[in-house]
Amino acid sequence: MVRDLLRRAAEAGPPPGALPSGPGSRPAFFSGGGHTLGSDEVESTYIPDPTAPPPSSTNAQGEGGGEEETTAIRHLTFWRDGFSVEDGELMRYDDPANEQILAEINAGRASPQILNVLPGQPVELRVAKRVAENYSPPPKRPKAAFGGSGNRLGSPAPLISSASASGSGSGGSSAGAAMPGSFPGVEGGGERGGSVRTERTSMNTLFEVDQSLPTTSVQIRLADGTRMVCRMNLTHKVQDIRNFINASRPENLTRSYTIGTTFPNRTLEDGTQSIEQAGLVNSVIVQRWA
Repeated sequence: MVRDLLRRAAEAGPPPGALPSGPGSRPAFFSGGGHTLGSDEVESTYIPDPTAPPPSSTNAQGEGGGEEETTAIRHLTFWRDGFSVEDGELMRYDDPANEQILAEINAGRASPQILNVLPGQPVELRVAKRVAENYSPPPKRPKAAFGGSGNRLGSPAPLISSASASGSGSGGSSAGAAMPGSFPGVEGGGERGGSVRTERTSMNTLFEVDQSLPTTSVQIRLADGTRMVCRMNLTHKVQDIRNFINASRPENLTRSYTIGTTFPNRTLEDGTQSIEQAGLVNSVIVQRWA
């Protein structure tokens, strides 16, 4: 099975995006758009980059489909003692489950969880042959010196509910009275033992996507089973995914959770990494309760 996959990879040749190294091919030293010089009679006009890909016509974000998926690039490495996908763990050759995975990859119908892609998304699989070496795990990314989370000015404010005061000495006080300085939208009442019922209010996410920059789709699977698709720039941060989840589900602010990829199983702890640096282009993110 391994020889068959390596043979097919060798027959396929280099990736289609590779540039020829012949004397007739010259790299472009300058690229991008620009503005023409204007005057009092003629206004300045913008000239787009002729080498730039066509702009995406999809929405900035949403929960629905209908978006044209881009081709995901995944790397499959064969070692002496097993194989690995991207920076995932070693999968040994003598494991029957891993033999089934290789058979599915060879047949061109691998599970989306194996390659960490969206269902039905096209994949370009790049194979590396390192069968003379034993598996060596990739170096761990250095942790950021400073981290944390917070709310920026103008971002949605979380809903705060306070427990009702039951059994107090003052009989005339209302158990559901709102405390001074509390956020609107919290209702109090004596229903079912004096519990406070909070209605979910709609929250708008202040999430800006620059359509002139490269974009990608990130599928988010929440812990309650809900699935959402978020359209992001490659320069957005991992923390922006958390902000998107918190704004869509305000109740998550009261419970700690982690986010990570499905395969390889990796927890995203560094919120300062960009989508491109974290390898989350066209990926699937799963929310798990801590």
